[in-house]
Amino acid sequence: MFEIRRLNTVDEFNKGVTALTEIFIEEYPYYSKWIEKNSEQFRTGEKQILSVLNEKDIVGYIMIHFCTEDIVKINGIYIFEDYKGKGFATKAISDVSNYLKAINVQMIFIQTRLDNNAVVHLFDKCNYKLIGTNYHTIEKKDNWVACNCSKSKEMDMQKTAQELYDGFCPLSHEEIQSLRNEHKDGNLILTRKKK
Repeated sequence: MFEIRRLNTVDEFNKGVTALTEIFIEEYPYYSKWIEKNSEQFRTGEKQILSVLNEKDIVGYIMIHFCTEDIVKINGIYIFEDYKGKGFATKAISDVSNYLKAINVQMIFIQTRLDNNAVVHLFDKCNYKLIGTNYHTIEKKDNWVACNCSKSKEMDMQKTAQELYDGFCPLSHEEIQSLRNEHKDGNLILTRKKK
């Protein structure tokens, strides 16, 4: 049975942070400090780490941030190496998106590096529309920003993204296609750090 579940206990949360840190500490050295800095938001539920489970095995994690009652950012989806290529990421993003919409979230934002083409295709499959880029000041790189929203909010996607992301640059359909073509061979792969 496939399931997405919030990490509720201190032990679950600490195990999730440890697993994520093992994967991302070399790629994103500021990562554990970011989680620590936002500990109060994780405690209140404004930010959450969700486990992605298949049967009883944790196959990865998703982080979400409730910016408002009806706007959420998915801060990352991380499927462990042994489970990649089996559809878990697609199912997890779809399930989280459906859950958020069921609780009346109107806009769901997500981002990934320009060179992470596999995730861009995942966005396509899960009905996320690329709307622009966001310059990440720590990484000193541009990221794609995508949005999945209700029809009534489509006109507000780029305006809302500018409020949520420092350095957001809205792009036209033609600019997005050009940038996709420029990065079509990219495929960033993050793996769990060996102990």
